[in-house]
Amino acid sequence: MKLPITLQNDQGKIGRGFLTVEIMIAFSIFTLFIVSTFSLSLSIQNMKIWSIKELIKLKDSVQIMDDFINNSTLSSNLNITMYGNDSFKIVIEPFSIIYSDFINSWGRDTCFPRINFNQKKIQYFDEGIDLGIGNISTDLEVRNNIVYLTTDSATASKSDFYIINAENPSNPIIISSLNTGPGLKAIEVAGPYVYVANSGTTAQLQIIDIHNRNLPLLISKFKLQLPQASTSPTIGNSIFYNKGFIYLGTMKWDGPEFNIIDVSNPLSPILVGSFETNTLINDIYIRENRAYLATSDIGQMRILDISNKNNPILLFTFSPSGWQTQEGRTIDLFENRLNLGRTVGGFNVKANHEIFTFATSSVFTSYFSQDIPGGVYGILSRFPNIFLLTHSSNHEFQVWDSDLKNKIYDFPLGNMPMKMVCDQSSFFFATGNEKGISIIKLN
Repeated sequence: MKLPITLQNDQGKIGRGFLTVEIMIAFSIFTLFIVSTFSLSLSIQNMKIWSIKELIKLKDSVQIMDDFINNSTLSSNLNITMYGNDSFKIVIEPFSIIYSDFINSWGRDTCFPRINFNQKKIQYFDEGIDLGIGNISTDLEVRNNIVYLTTDSATASKSDFYIINAENPSNPIIISSLNTGPGLKAIEVAGPYVYVANSGTTAQLQIIDIHNRNLPLLISKFKLQLPQASTSPTIGNSIFYNKGFIYLGTMKWDGPEFNIIDVSNPLSPILVGSFETNTLINDIYIRENRAYLATSDIGQMRILDISNKNNPILLFTFSPSGWQTQEGRTIDLFENRLNLGRTVGGFNVKANHEIFTFATSSVFTSYFSQDIPGGVYGILSRFPNIFLLTHSSNHEFQVWDSDLKNKIYDFPLGNMPMKMVCDQSSFFFATGNEKGISIIKLN
Protein backbone atom coordinates (compact mmCIF):
# COMPACT_ATOMS: atom_id res chain seq x y z
CA MET A 1 0.00 0.00 0.00
CA LYS A 2 1.25 3.50 -0.93
CA LEU A 3 0.24 6.84 0.52
CA PRO A 4 0.53 10.11 -1.48
CA ILE A 5 2.68 12.82 0.05
CA THR A 6 3.81 16.33 -0.91
CA LEU A 7 7.58 16.85 -1.19
CA GLN A 8 9.63 20.05 -1.40
CA ASN A 9 13.18 20.11 -2.79
CA ASP A 10 16.03 22.46 -1.77
CA GLN A 11 14.99 24.99 -4.46
CA GLY A 12 11.53 25.18 -2.96
CA LYS A 13 9.85 23.28 -5.76
CA ILE A 14 6.90 21.22 -4.72
CA GLY A 15 6.13 17.82 -6.08
CA ARG A 16 4.14 14.74 -5.35
CA GLY A 17 5.41 11.39 -4.10
CA PHE A 18 4.45 8.28 -2.25
CA LEU A 19 5.51 6.81 1.17
CA THR A 20 4.87 3.17 1.90
CA VAL A 21 3.26 2.01 5.15
CA GLU A 22 6.27 -0.27 5.76
CA ILE A 23 8.59 2.73 5.90
CA MET A 24 6.28 4.48 8.36
CA ILE A 25 6.17 1.44 10.62
CA ALA A 26 9.94 1.07 10.47
CA PHE A 27 10.38 4.71 11.35
CA SER A 28 8.00 4.38 14.29
CA ILE A 29 9.82 1.31 15.57
CA PHE A 30 13.14 3.07 15.25
CA THR A 31 11.81 6.06 17.17
CA LEU A 32 10.36 3.80 19.83
CA PHE A 33 13.69 1.97 20.10
CA ILE A 34 15.58 5.22 20.57
CA VAL A 35 13.17 6.44 23.22
CA SER A 36 13.10 3.06 24.99
CA THR A 37 16.89 2.82 24.94
CA PHE A 38 17.15 6.27 26.46
CA SER A 39 14.54 5.43 29.10
CA LEU A 40 16.24 2.11 29.91
CA SER A 41 19.58 3.83 30.20
CA LEU A 42 18.07 6.40 32.54
CA SER A 43 16.36 3.67 34.60
CA ILE A 44 19.59 1.71 34.87
CA GLN A 45 21.40 4.84 35.97
CA ASN A 46 18.72 5.57 38.60
CA MET A 47 18.78 1.94 39.75
CA LYS A 48 22.54 2.10 40.05
CA ILE A 49 22.29 5.22 42.21
CA TRP A 50 19.53 3.62 44.33
CA SER A 51 21.53 0.40 44.72
CA ILE A 52 24.62 2.28 45.85
CA LYS A 53 22.55 4.20 48.41
CA GLU A 54 20.91 1.00 49.66
CA LEU A 55 24.26 -0.78 49.94
CA ILE A 56 25.64 2.13 51.95
CA LYS A 57 22.53 2.09 54.14
CA LEU A 58 22.84 -1.69 54.54
CA LYS A 59 26.50 -1.36 55.50
CA ASP A 60 25.66 1.30 58.10
CA SER A 61 22.80 -0.81 59.47
CA VAL A 62 25.06 -3.84 59.81
CA GLN A 63 27.65 -1.74 61.64
CA ILE A 64 25.08 -0.25 64.05
CA MET A 65 23.53 -3.64 64.77
CA ASP A 66 26.95 -5.24 65.18
CA ASP A 67 28.03 -2.54 67.64
CA PHE A 68 24.92 -3.13 69.69
CA ILE A 69 25.18 -6.94 69.72
CA ASN A 70 28.88 -7.06 70.53
CA ASN A 71 29.39 -3.92 72.59
CA SER A 72 25.86 -2.96 73.75
CA THR A 73 26.43 0.39 72.05
CA LEU A 74 23.17 2.31 71.63
CA SER A 75 22.54 4.44 68.57
CA SER A 76 19.85 7.05 67.90
CA ASN A 77 19.06 5.08 64.74
CA LEU A 78 17.94 2.08 66.75
CA ASN A 79 14.21 1.68 67.25
CA ILE A 80 13.89 -0.13 70.59
CA THR A 81 10.59 -1.31 72.07
CA MET A 82 9.91 -3.60 75.00
CA TYR A 83 8.94 -7.15 74.06
CA GLY A 84 8.31 -8.70 77.42
CA ASN A 85 9.96 -7.82 80.71
CA ASP A 86 13.47 -8.89 79.83
CA SER A 87 13.44 -8.73 76.02
CA PHE A 88 13.52 -5.86 73.54
CA LYS A 89 12.63 -5.68 69.87
CA ILE A 90 15.38 -3.78 68.08
CA VAL A 91 14.82 -2.48 64.56
CA ILE A 92 17.34 -0.87 62.24
CA GLU A 93 16.05 -1.23 58.70
CA PRO A 94 16.17 -3.74 57.12
CA PHE A 95 17.04 -5.79 60.23
CA SER A 96 14.96 -6.71 63.26
CA ILE A 97 16.06 -8.81 66.24
CA ILE A 98 14.79 -9.75 69.69
CA TYR A 99 17.44 -9.09 72.35
CA SER A 100 16.98 -10.76 75.74
CA ASP A 101 18.62 -10.33 79.12
CA PHE A 102 18.85 -14.00 80.06
CA ILE A 103 20.47 -13.37 83.43
CA ASN A 104 17.62 -11.12 84.55
CA SER A 105 14.94 -13.41 83.11
CA TRP A 106 16.31 -16.57 84.74
CA GLY A 107 13.58 -17.70 87.05
CA ARG A 108 10.73 -15.98 85.20
CA ASP A 109 7.83 -17.68 83.45
CA THR A 110 7.83 -19.00 79.89
CA CYS A 111 4.70 -17.11 78.82
CA PHE A 112 4.63 -15.67 75.32
CA PRO A 113 5.02 -11.86 75.26
CA ARG A 114 2.05 -11.65 72.90
CA ILE A 115 -1.11 -13.77 73.23
CA ASN A 116 -3.73 -13.82 70.49
CA PHE A 117 -6.88 -14.38 72.52
CA ASN A 118 -9.68 -16.15 70.67
CA GLN A 119 -12.52 -17.28 72.91
CA LYS A 120 -13.67 -19.79 70.28
CA LYS A 121 -10.43 -21.74 70.76
CA ILE A 122 -10.57 -22.08 74.55
CA GLN A 123 -10.20 -25.61 75.87
CA TYR A 124 -10.51 -26.29 79.59
CA PHE A 125 -9.02 -29.34 81.28
CA ASP A 126 -9.98 -29.89 84.91
CA GLU A 127 -9.06 -33.57 85.26
CA GLY A 128 -6.10 -32.68 87.48
CA ILE A 129 -4.23 -35.27 89.53
CA ASP A 130 -4.95 -37.05 92.80
CA LEU A 131 -3.07 -35.45 95.69
CA GLY A 132 -4.87 -37.50 98.31
CA ILE A 133 -7.50 -36.54 100.85
CA GLY A 134 -6.74 -33.31 102.69
CA ASN A 135 -3.77 -32.40 100.46
CA ILE A 136 -4.49 -29.13 98.64
CA SER A 137 -2.43 -27.25 96.06
CA THR A 138 -1.11 -23.81 97.06
CA ASP A 139 1.14 -22.53 94.26
CA LEU A 140 2.77 -23.57 90.99
CA GLU A 141 5.26 -22.70 88.28
CA VAL A 142 5.26 -24.19 84.78
CA ARG A 143 8.11 -24.61 82.31
CA ASN A 144 7.24 -26.00 78.87
CA ASN A 145 4.28 -28.02 80.19
CA ILE A 146 6.23 -29.35 83.18
CA VAL A 147 4.39 -28.28 86.33
CA TYR A 148 6.13 -27.67 89.66
CA LEU A 149 3.42 -27.72 92.32
CA THR A 150 3.39 -27.03 96.04
CA THR A 151 0.77 -28.34 98.44
CA ASP A 152 -0.17 -28.14 102.09
CA SER A 153 -1.55 -31.29 103.64
CA ALA A 154 -3.31 -31.89 106.92
CA THR A 155 -1.12 -34.99 107.19
CA ALA A 156 2.60 -34.34 107.69
CA SER A 157 3.57 -37.65 106.07
CA LYS A 158 2.22 -36.68 102.61
CA SER A 159 4.25 -35.10 99.83
CA ASP A 160 4.08 -31.32 99.47
CA PHE A 161 6.12 -30.87 96.26
CA TYR A 162 5.21 -32.43 92.91
CA ILE A 163 6.68 -32.45 89.41
CA ILE A 164 3.99 -33.13 86.81
CA ASN A 165 4.11 -33.74 83.06
CA ALA A 166 1.13 -31.86 81.56
CA GLU A 167 1.97 -32.25 77.87
CA ASN A 168 -1.32 -34.11 77.62
CA PRO A 169 -3.56 -31.73 79.58
CA SER A 170 -6.39 -34.25 79.77
CA ASN A 171 -4.11 -36.73 81.52
CA PRO A 172 -1.37 -35.05 83.61
CA ILE A 173 1.16 -37.52 84.99
CA ILE A 174 3.09 -37.17 88.23
CA ILE A 175 6.80 -37.55 87.46
CA SER A 176 7.94 -37.40 91.08
CA SER A 177 7.08 -35.97 94.48
CA LEU A 178 8.82 -35.02 97.71
CA ASN A 179 7.83 -34.51 101.33
CA THR A 180 9.71 -31.47 102.66
CA GLY A 181 7.91 -31.27 106.01
CA PRO A 182 4.83 -29.46 107.25
CA GLY A 183 3.71 -28.00 103.89
CA LEU A 184 4.56 -25.32 101.33
CA LYS A 185 2.97 -21.95 100.54
CA ALA A 186 4.80 -20.51 97.52
CA ILE A 187 7.31 -21.52 94.84
CA GLU A 188 9.94 -20.10 92.46
CA VAL A 189 11.79 -22.14 89.84
CA ALA A 190 15.17 -20.90 88.60
CA GLY A 191 17.07 -23.30 86.37
CA PRO A 192 17.82 -26.55 88.16
CA TYR A 193 16.67 -25.30 91.57
CA VAL A 194 13.30 -24.80 93.21
CA TYR A 195 12.87 -22.32 96.04
CA VAL A 196 9.86 -22.80 98.31
CA ALA A 197 8.34 -20.78 101.14
CA ASN A 198 7.67 -23.17 103.99
CA SER A 199 4.50 -23.08 106.07
CA GLY A 200 6.39 -24.51 109.06
CA THR A 201 8.32 -22.63 111.72
CA THR A 202 11.49 -24.75 111.60
CA ALA A 203 12.54 -23.19 108.28
CA GLN A 204 10.91 -20.46 106.18
CA LEU A 205 12.90 -21.24 103.01
CA GLN A 206 13.84 -24.57 101.48
CA ILE A 207 15.85 -25.27 98.33
CA ILE A 208 15.24 -28.32 96.14
CA ASP A 209 17.63 -29.65 93.50
CA ILE A 210 15.76 -30.73 90.33
CA HIS A 211 18.70 -31.61 88.08
CA ASN A 212 17.01 -35.00 87.95
CA ARG A 213 13.25 -34.47 87.73
CA ASN A 214 12.66 -38.07 88.64
CA LEU A 215 14.49 -37.61 91.93
CA PRO A 216 14.14 -34.11 93.45
CA LEU A 217 16.39 -33.57 96.46
CA LEU A 218 15.97 -31.19 99.39
CA ILE A 219 19.49 -29.74 99.66
CA SER A 220 19.18 -26.87 102.17
CA LYS A 221 16.93 -25.07 104.62
CA PHE A 222 17.01 -21.53 105.93
CA LYS A 223 15.49 -20.27 109.17
CA LEU A 224 15.05 -16.58 109.96
CA GLN A 225 16.76 -15.50 113.15
CA LEU A 226 14.45 -14.65 116.05
CA PRO A 227 14.67 -11.00 117.17
CA GLN A 228 14.46 -12.25 120.75
CA ALA A 229 14.61 -15.70 122.27
CA SER A 230 10.98 -15.42 123.33
CA THR A 231 9.74 -14.42 119.82
CA SER A 232 7.47 -16.92 118.10
CA PRO A 233 8.89 -17.87 114.68
CA THR A 234 6.98 -16.94 111.56
CA ILE A 235 6.18 -18.91 108.39
CA GLY A 236 7.01 -18.16 104.75
CA ASN A 237 4.16 -16.92 102.57
CA SER A 238 5.51 -15.42 99.33
CA ILE A 239 8.69 -15.68 97.30
CA PHE A 240 10.56 -14.24 94.30
CA TYR A 241 13.91 -15.10 92.68
CA ASN A 242 16.13 -12.59 90.89
CA LYS A 243 19.83 -12.71 89.97
CA GLY A 244 21.00 -15.03 92.71
CA PHE A 245 18.78 -13.64 95.47
CA ILE A 246 15.56 -14.89 97.03
CA TYR A 247 13.09 -12.31 98.26
CA LEU A 248 10.99 -13.94 100.96
CA GLY A 249 7.77 -12.56 102.40
CA THR A 250 6.34 -13.91 105.65
CA MET A 251 3.31 -13.73 107.86
CA LYS A 252 3.17 -10.80 110.28
CA TRP A 253 5.44 -11.33 113.29
CA ASP A 254 7.77 -9.44 115.61
CA GLY A 255 10.60 -9.60 113.09
CA PRO A 256 10.95 -8.18 109.53
CA GLU A 257 8.44 -9.66 107.05
CA PHE A 258 10.52 -8.88 103.93
CA ASN A 259 13.86 -10.67 103.71
CA ILE A 260 16.61 -10.74 101.08
CA ILE A 261 18.61 -13.98 100.96
CA ASP A 262 21.74 -14.66 98.91
CA VAL A 263 21.34 -18.08 97.25
CA SER A 264 24.30 -17.88 94.88
CA ASN A 265 25.41 -21.00 96.74
CA PRO A 266 22.17 -23.01 97.04
CA LEU A 267 23.76 -25.20 99.70
CA SER A 268 24.34 -22.22 101.99
CA PRO A 269 21.70 -19.42 101.87
CA ILE A 270 22.74 -16.19 103.60
CA LEU A 271 20.48 -13.38 104.82
CA VAL A 272 21.79 -10.02 103.53
CA GLY A 273 18.97 -7.57 104.30
CA SER A 274 15.42 -7.18 105.59
CA PHE A 275 12.56 -4.72 106.01
CA GLU A 276 9.70 -4.70 108.48
CA THR A 277 6.28 -4.07 106.95
CA ASN A 278 4.49 -4.98 110.19
CA THR A 279 1.97 -6.90 108.08
CA LEU A 280 1.51 -10.04 105.99
CA ILE A 281 3.17 -10.04 102.55
CA ASN A 282 1.04 -11.92 100.01
CA ASP A 283 3.09 -11.37 96.85
CA ILE A 284 6.42 -9.98 95.67
CA TYR A 285 7.75 -8.77 92.33
CA ILE A 286 11.33 -7.57 91.81
CA ARG A 287 12.34 -5.31 88.95
CA GLU A 288 15.42 -3.08 88.47
CA ASN A 289 16.31 -2.59 92.14
CA ARG A 290 12.71 -2.17 93.20
CA ALA A 291 10.58 -4.53 95.23
CA TYR A 292 6.81 -4.39 94.74
CA LEU A 293 4.90 -5.91 97.66
CA ALA A 294 1.21 -6.82 97.93
CA THR A 295 0.41 -6.46 101.62
CA SER A 296 -2.59 -6.72 103.91
CA ASP A 297 -2.88 -3.50 105.91
CA ILE A 298 -3.45 0.15 104.99
CA GLY A 299 -0.53 -0.01 102.58
CA GLN A 300 -2.04 -2.45 100.09
CA MET A 301 1.07 -2.05 97.91
CA ARG A 302 4.52 -1.03 99.04
CA ILE A 303 7.48 -0.21 96.82
CA LEU A 304 11.00 -0.52 98.21
CA ASP A 305 14.36 0.64 96.88
CA ILE A 306 16.63 -2.43 97.09
CA SER A 307 19.68 -1.03 95.28
CA ASN A 308 21.43 -1.53 98.62
CA LYS A 309 20.28 -5.01 99.57
CA ASN A 310 21.61 -4.60 103.09
CA ASN A 311 19.26 -1.68 103.68
CA PRO A 312 15.94 -1.65 101.73
CA ILE A 313 14.20 1.76 101.81
CA LEU A 314 10.49 2.46 101.49
CA LEU A 315 9.72 4.62 98.43
CA PHE A 316 5.97 4.54 98.09
CA THR A 317 2.79 3.20 99.69
CA PHE A 318 -0.52 2.78 97.87
CA SER A 319 -3.61 2.90 100.08
CA PRO A 320 -6.90 2.74 98.15
CA SER A 321 -10.27 2.89 99.89
CA GLY A 322 -11.45 -0.35 101.49
CA TRP A 323 -8.14 -1.26 103.08
CA GLN A 324 -9.87 -1.86 106.41
CA THR A 325 -11.33 -5.13 105.07
CA GLN A 326 -9.45 -5.82 101.82
CA GLU A 327 -5.83 -6.86 101.38
CA GLY A 328 -3.32 -6.69 98.55
CA ARG A 329 -3.15 -10.16 97.05
CA THR A 330 -1.15 -10.30 93.82
CA ILE A 331 1.36 -8.20 91.85
CA ASP A 332 1.96 -8.28 88.09
CA LEU A 333 4.48 -6.23 86.15
CA PHE A 334 4.82 -6.43 82.37
CA GLU A 335 6.49 -4.05 79.93
CA ASN A 336 6.57 -1.29 82.54
CA ARG A 337 2.87 -1.65 83.41
CA LEU A 338 2.22 -2.45 87.06
CA ASN A 339 -0.92 -4.24 88.29
CA LEU A 340 -2.22 -4.83 91.80
CA GLY A 341 -5.02 -7.25 92.63
CA ARG A 342 -6.68 -7.52 96.04
CA THR A 343 -9.34 -9.47 97.89
CA VAL A 344 -12.95 -8.32 98.08
CA GLY A 345 -13.08 -8.15 101.88
CA GLY A 346 -16.25 -10.08 102.67
CA PHE A 347 -19.21 -8.57 100.80
CA ASN A 348 -18.52 -6.53 97.68
CA VAL A 349 -18.47 -2.72 97.86
CA LYS A 350 -18.55 -1.40 94.29
CA ALA A 351 -16.63 1.77 95.15
CA ASN A 352 -13.73 -0.27 96.58
CA HIS A 353 -12.11 -1.71 93.49
CA GLU A 354 -10.15 -4.97 93.38
CA ILE A 355 -7.74 -4.33 90.50
CA PHE A 356 -5.51 -1.35 89.79
CA THR A 357 -3.27 -0.94 86.77
CA PHE A 358 -0.65 1.81 86.63
CA ALA A 359 0.49 3.12 83.25
CA THR A 360 4.15 2.87 84.26
CA SER A 361 6.00 1.23 87.12
CA SER A 362 7.43 4.61 88.21
CA VAL A 363 4.38 6.91 88.19
CA PHE A 364 1.65 6.00 90.67
CA THR A 365 -0.60 9.03 90.59
CA SER A 366 -2.43 7.85 87.46
CA TYR A 367 -4.10 4.47 87.18
CA PHE A 368 -7.13 2.53 85.94
CA SER A 369 -9.18 0.44 88.34
CA GLN A 370 -12.24 -1.78 88.29
CA ASP A 371 -14.66 -3.47 90.66
CA ILE A 372 -14.20 -7.24 90.50
CA PRO A 373 -16.68 -9.07 92.76
CA GLY A 374 -14.93 -11.95 94.48
CA GLY A 375 -11.49 -10.34 94.40
CA VAL A 376 -8.43 -10.84 92.19
CA TYR A 377 -6.01 -13.70 92.90
CA GLY A 378 -4.01 -13.73 89.70
CA ILE A 379 -3.13 -11.24 86.94
CA LEU A 380 -1.46 -11.61 83.55
CA SER A 381 -1.02 -8.51 81.41
CA ARG A 382 -0.55 -9.10 77.69
CA PHE A 383 -1.51 -6.11 75.56
CA PRO A 384 -4.24 -5.47 74.54
CA ASN A 385 -5.75 -7.69 77.28
CA ILE A 386 -5.49 -8.33 81.01
CA PHE A 387 -6.28 -11.88 82.16
CA LEU A 388 -7.62 -12.28 85.69
CA LEU A 389 -8.13 -15.12 88.13
CA THR A 390 -11.02 -14.15 90.42
CA HIS A 391 -13.15 -15.73 93.11
CA SER A 392 -16.35 -14.52 91.49
CA SER A 393 -18.50 -17.65 91.33
CA ASN A 394 -18.89 -18.96 87.74
CA HIS A 395 -16.73 -16.07 86.47
CA GLU A 396 -13.35 -17.17 87.82
CA PHE A 397 -11.34 -16.61 84.60
CA GLN A 398 -11.87 -13.16 83.10
CA VAL A 399 -10.44 -11.22 80.15
CA TRP A 400 -10.51 -7.40 80.14
CA ASP A 401 -9.17 -4.76 77.80
CA SER A 402 -5.96 -3.04 78.89
CA ASP A 403 -7.62 0.02 80.45
CA LEU A 404 -10.14 -2.11 82.40
CA LYS A 405 -13.16 -0.48 80.76
CA ASN A 406 -14.67 -3.56 79.15
CA LYS A 407 -14.85 -7.19 80.16
CA ILE A 408 -14.35 -9.16 76.97
CA TYR A 409 -14.92 -12.66 78.27
CA ASP A 410 -15.32 -14.79 81.37
CA PHE A 411 -15.24 -18.52 81.96
CA PRO A 412 -16.29 -20.71 84.93
CA LEU A 413 -13.48 -22.87 86.32
CA GLY A 414 -15.69 -24.97 88.58
CA ASN A 415 -13.70 -24.06 91.68
CA MET A 416 -11.83 -21.09 93.11
CA PRO A 417 -8.12 -21.58 92.34
CA MET A 418 -5.51 -19.91 94.53
CA LYS A 419 -2.87 -19.11 91.87
CA MET A 420 -2.60 -18.64 88.10
CA VAL A 421 0.50 -18.80 85.90
CA CYS A 422 1.09 -18.77 82.15
CA ASP A 423 3.28 -21.09 80.08
CA GLN A 424 3.55 -20.20 76.39
CA SER A 425 -0.12 -19.37 75.68
CA SER A 426 -1.67 -21.71 78.25
CA PHE A 427 -2.97 -20.88 81.72
CA PHE A 428 -2.34 -23.17 84.68
CA PHE A 429 -4.17 -22.94 87.98
CA ALA A 430 -3.39 -24.20 91.48
CA THR A 431 -6.91 -25.33 92.28
CA GLY A 432 -6.66 -25.14 96.07
CA ASN A 433 -8.10 -28.64 96.36
CA GLU A 434 -7.04 -32.28 95.98
CA LYS A 435 -7.09 -32.14 92.15
CA GLY A 436 -4.03 -29.93 92.26
CA ILE A 437 -4.17 -28.28 88.84
CA SER A 438 -6.43 -27.26 86.00
CA ILE A 439 -5.47 -25.93 82.57
CA ILE A 440 -6.82 -23.55 79.92
CA LYS A 441 -5.41 -23.95 76.42
CA LEU A 442 -5.93 -21.11 73.95
CA ASN A 443 -5.00 -22.96 70.77
